[in-house]
Amino acid sequence: MAIVSGIWFRSCLYLLCVVAATRAAIDRSQEATYKLIYEDIKTIVGCYRRFNGTHEIGCTTGMNGNVGVIHYVNSTESLDWLINSGSHDPYIPLIPSTFFVGSTIKRLVNSGKVNGIMVAQADLSDVQSYPPNGFSPELKCPNAESSMYKDDPKYSCEKHQFNLDGNGILFEDLKMPVMLLKSQEEVDKVMDCYLAHNVPSGGDNASEPSLPLCAAELKAFMHAAGNSEICLRRNNLIRNFSPSQYCQELGGYSSLAFLKETPKDTSRNKTIVIISRTDSSSLFEMMQPGASSPAASMAILLSVAETLKRRRDEILSAGYNVLFLALTGESFDYIGSQKLVYDMQRDFFPNKTSNSARMNLADVHLIIELSQFVQLGRGLSSKIFYHTDPNTKSSFQSIPDFITKLEATSPSLNVVFGAASADQPLPPSSSQVFIRGLESTGVPVIVLADYNTKFKTEYYNSYLDTPEIQGVFPNRSAVQYNETSDIAKVLANVSTGISDAVVMYTTNTSADSSYKADSDTVHHVLYCLLISPDCDLFHTVLAPKDVSVVNGTTTPFPFYVSVFSAGVSTQHIQKLMLQMLAYFTGDETDLSEKDCVDDSSSPTSTFWINGRSFANGTRQNMCIKSTAQYHAASSPAFEIEGYNFSSGLYSTWTESVWPNVDAFHVRIFLKPSPEVELASMVAGITLFIVAAIVAVLVQRRAAILFPSHSTPETLTTGS
Repeated sequence: MAIVSGIWFRSCLYLLCVVAATRAAIDRSQEATYKLIYEDIKTIVGCYRRFNGTHEIGCTTGMNGNVGVIHYVNSTESLDWLINSGSHDPYIPLIPSTFFVGSTIKRLVNSGKVNGIMVAQADLSDVQSYPPNGFSPELKCPNAESSMYKDDPKYSCEKHQFNLDGNGILFEDLKMPVMLLKSQEEVDKVMDCYLAHNVPSGGDNASEPSLPLCAAELKAFMHAAGNSEICLRRNNLIRNFSPSQYCQELGGYSSLAFLKETPKDTSRNKTIVIISRTDSSSLFEMMQPGASSPAASMAILLSVAETLKRRRDEILSAGYNVLFLALTGESFDYIGSQKLVYDMQRDFFPNKTSNSARMNLADVHLIIELSQFVQLGRGLSSKIFYHTDPNTKSSFQSIPDFITKLEATSPSLNVVFGAASADQPLPPSSSQVFIRGLESTGVPVIVLADYNTKFKTEYYNSYLDTPEIQGVFPNRSAVQYNETSDIAKVLANVSTGISDAVVMYTTNTSADSSYKADSDTVHHVLYCLLISPDCDLFHTVLAPKDVSVVNGTTTPFPFYVSVFSAGVSTQHIQKLMLQMLAYFTGDETDLSEKDCVDDSSSPTSTFWINGRSFANGTRQNMCIKSTAQYHAASSPAFEIEGYNFSSGLYSTWTESVWPNVDAFHVRIFLKPSPEVELASMVAGITLFIVAAIVAVLVQRRAAILFPSHSTPETLTTGS
């Protein structure tokens, strides 16, 4: 029996080896066959699906992707041919970025002959590849549904539109995938396939090309559908005893810092609030460069914070305080500011568990909001317009008083502060949420911007809102961290003007020319945000344990708000903004790392940071005490029980969940003629039938074909 067991063991082992070898051979064969049929396009980013309380927007595909014949659309003629003459639909057009504009997209989507879109944009630094008339997928009235003027017969969106270049594509339900091809090599692969198979002998668009044709498969399947209320309800369903996620709420963490912390049970009245948003949006995942908005306003906010810190005692002794706010989620119906005002109304701001004094809307003495400053980067003008709310400005003496101080700073700064047109509403801004929050009296607000009646940028909330096209850094490769740029000098003058006006207003004194905003600070912030996060400023302000986030990272972090559940571990801009606010408003201490911990009885926080660098490359770690802290930017709609998602009171934006593996995928292949496909199917069926017949015959004649000459009993004889 031992011999029998040994034979069976060796047989089984041999069989396993054969199976493994066969499987490996099959895998290699499948891979080889796949490469013979498909060509993967790997360097891509995709459009995805988002929802609010009533609608769904964005892109998706079927579970297995969308397939279509490739056609190059670079002109009105080629677009007309595809829509009116092409008969091999569905198509997937390849569009150069110069022709990827709102009218093109809408015609393709509405044609019923398109299954997806590919956009060729390999080099964002080449401004010649940008649409000559701009590309803003935003609405003409951003955040119109959350506007304080929504039902105002005089100042509603129908009466005044600030983003005239907006085409609204970002808020359309495109019902198909849109993929951005970022590699010139892969764009060339697609074009070579198209030119080899899809262009007829008579020339492009002259007549129908003959089969086989170059086709593409685009995959961007989204799990959620409907609206936020529907997908969140599905989130709560239990399937197979485990919860399923279909969508997640948009949100993140705003950052804030007071010029001086106020102890608990002390009044915070007479607080001047200076605001910048920190987020942008676009049609494509992780493509929110944010050069015109919000990078410049973030740089000014930090510069003003650094400058006013040097004059902190003067302001505080006059009985005032300053709150610096860096709000996130503002691109999606003001998520950050809605949550902040909501907490103020409930006496939860800045933190319901903190030891600092509470602050409510009545404590806001004046709001100064920083909007866009792209015109300064282009060198077109040095004028900054101040916008006010036409319905409430006459109720607050603080507005004309501060404007007088602001205008007084102009002569020495080569920057002119002037009034925007009087008979127009406030532009889209977080300040509107504060005014709505105190409807009985409103809140005094001044919005500073480089535009008067309409945005100067043609790329608002676009994947093309780059420093090159906006003139911030026209030649990216020539920008050096330690060489202060011209735009930084201009923005530093704006910071100086705002800082001087705050001091003059609060102390009732004249401007002090010895306190100037540091243009190097402005340049460093812009460089780190728009050129490379692997910069000295970010290395300085981060904790030693967090520096790995920026080490070797040469691609700027996107300004997208992301989903709230992701936290700051992946939302790098929000983390860095807090650290920079702490650095520029805080005070250095001599505490060791061990002792650099928060005191539960103190209203301030401690930050152990990497510290400034020395010439030899080393750094001096240090402990900073600052009032800087996070504030959750999570819409109140998701915490109010029974909230009416169609009311429009609060933001209800969510983002669809998609598969973690192979979520966005593009591959090209040759699509054969129907005759070839039919012949292949018939051949396959015939082969299957023949194989089945052979298998049956072999089974019936197995005893003849495979005679048995020995049995286990004969093998054991003689043992």
